[in-house]
Amino acid sequence: MNTILKFYGIFMAVALMGATVCKASSPPVVAHDLTVRLEPSENSLQATDVVTIAHAKGSHLAFGLAEHLTIESLTLDGQNTRFTFKNGLIRVPWASTGQGRRLRIVYSGRFNDGVPSEPLNLDNPGFGVTGAINSQGTMLLAGANWYPRAESALSTYRITVDAPEGTIAVMSGRPLGHDAEKGRTLSRWTVEQPLRGMALIAGPYTVSTRRFGSVTAATYFSKPLQHLSDDYLNATGRYLQLYQELFGPYAFGQFAVVENFFPTGYGFPSFTLLGRRVLQLPFIIRTSLGHEIAHCWWGNGVLVDPSQGNWSEGLTSYVADYLYKERQGEGRSHRLQWLRSYTDLVNAANEFPVSRFSSRVDPATKAVGYDKAAMVFHMLRQEVGDDVFWSTLRDLYARYCFKAISWLDFQTAFEDRSKLSLGPFFRQWVFRPGAPRLRLADVRTTPKSTGFEISGMVVQEKPYYDMHLNLALATDQDQTSHKVEVSGAQTPFSLTVARQPKVLTADPDVHLFRRLHPAEMPPTINAIKGASSVMVVVANDFDSKGGEIARRLVAALGLSNVRIGGEGDFNTQELSRSDLLFVGKPSNRQWLPANGAQFALTPEAFTLNGDGHHRDQASFFGVFANPQNKARTAALFMPAHLSVAKALSTKIPHYGKYSYLVFKDTRNQVKGTWAVDRSPMVVQWPTDPN
Repeated sequence: MNTILKFYGIFMAVALMGATVCKASSPPVVAHDLTVRLEPSENSLQATDVVTIAHAKGSHLAFGLAEHLTIESLTLDGQNTRFTFKNGLIRVPWASTGQGRRLRIVYSGRFNDGVPSEPLNLDNPGFGVTGAINSQGTMLLAGANWYPRAESALSTYRITVDAPEGTIAVMSGRPLGHDAEKGRTLSRWTVEQPLRGMALIAGPYTVSTRRFGSVTAATYFSKPLQHLSDDYLNATGRYLQLYQELFGPYAFGQFAVVENFFPTGYGFPSFTLLGRRVLQLPFIIRTSLGHEIAHCWWGNGVLVDPSQGNWSEGLTSYVADYLYKERQGEGRSHRLQWLRSYTDLVNAANEFPVSRFSSRVDPATKAVGYDKAAMVFHMLRQEVGDDVFWSTLRDLYARYCFKAISWLDFQTAFEDRSKLSLGPFFRQWVFRPGAPRLRLADVRTTPKSTGFEISGMVVQEKPYYDMHLNLALATDQDQTSHKVEVSGAQTPFSLTVARQPKVLTADPDVHLFRRLHPAEMPPTINAIKGASSVMVVVANDFDSKGGEIARRLVAALGLSNVRIGGEGDFNTQELSRSDLLFVGKPSNRQWLPANGAQFALTPEAFTLNGDGHHRDQASFFGVFANPQNKARTAALFMPAHLSVAKALSTKIPHYGKYSYLVFKDTRNQVKGTWAVDRSPMVVQWPTDPN
């Protein structure tokens, strides 16, 4: 069990028992009463939606519905009425009567998006699938327009899903029962809290539940995964306690963990949809589960106003993935990894401001919308202080639960609490692309009667940022901290200490978002994933399967601009101009990547950090500086056997922050990052030989 989750205890606090669920302040515009019949063998559904419209403006009603569906009938208040259905939009003449009016739409059709049977690259977690009904399961996202959807309206729902026997449907909201009738299974749900859109998930589930105060935790797993249910239920309870203590009452009656038939990682109001392979990964309970539960406060509780970008992934990453690490004493390393990922994956060609992030579609968008945005919240916390930061988030949740807010709403709320003017902060970190580039320069030591004066410059490349920069100055006895207000191209500083200085470090605790200098960047798998072009060299000692393995690894890493060939297809001059990926050990020793004492290679074995591994018993993947050009990277993949190469090629991209990996069969045994011993943000004085 995760030690952080242990800290919060197995049992729920009394606060859970009397929680008051937040409610929207205005009534829904639209109420759906849906009956859906699923026919997985035909990839189809037949549905009837009775839509009650409380009030609407204009002369027409407009609903989105997938354009390939067939509308079989449409009536308004029980009467046939004119309508048009074109380009996925239903338009119905409308006149308000001052009372609720009912639109009844009967429709049918197929949803059969191609679902990857063996996905290689998971950087786009949805694989472009929005609507699929098949024998393995059903996933209909709101974006599939599987029901008549008023885009701008919040809606409530009563839904009955009629499916083959044993197929249980899952939705946001509260289950009213799953009943067997005449060889079919009827799943009934009610969604009383107005939501923007509704997803429908169905599969051969067994349902397990557990009560934690007023909230039900549930799992919807197939029989092969039932042994995981208790761990997921217990962890769900602990996360619910954590976030209720941090932010306020949970806004739904249930949180469910639902198995999907392909590897997704979605969070919806009151449930998360995780692929069956994902659910079996040992770290998911410690990381992704808490992230998706936190979304019920941020993103599915307080909603996103998309006009200024999606802030919810950054905030959820900060109060989930990051917070767990911080409370384990690993906050600094996690923040440093954000900076490394951004530096590796984001460049001038794909850079954009946080305010333009909508969703993750590749590693670069994740580095901006998740990592940089999370770091913005961290810097905001440093700016206003812990008490104001957490109190303001509680204020926002209490005030805006089930309402949409933007980055500017965050600015206003934090200004109200802190009494600070935060416009410049938000303008440069949220609404501008990029990151500062900093270094220390012209650092000098001048003896004084009282000790030593240390002077120098903080040098900044364009575009310039204004920031608080902490300088830590260590002597042989103590360390002192000094804050410098950095602005423009050069900012002078002057510090005094009583004893001979040893080390001066800028931003020692990594509280500042910046683009790292190349000397601070160990070569990592992310560096290869972020490369603009890669030459892939299949070693001579591989048989005809080498090209197949290379292509599979390229696809898994998400590389698009590649050239694949054997050793004879390249020369040293060509390899010096590119990032490289060697599949197998190259016979030309000049091409062989190395890393000093940390890694050495012999014909039968390799040594990593002093430990020896036989090449026929252990597989290795490592990323190094290109031996022909230190500004470029070179990755080396040496599978122990061809039989494991296929499986390893799909696993390696998930270890993006690491420099090296060792596998026994297909299980990871060793992972780590090469040490970095130089930085333009650190100045060291020579040790006194006396």
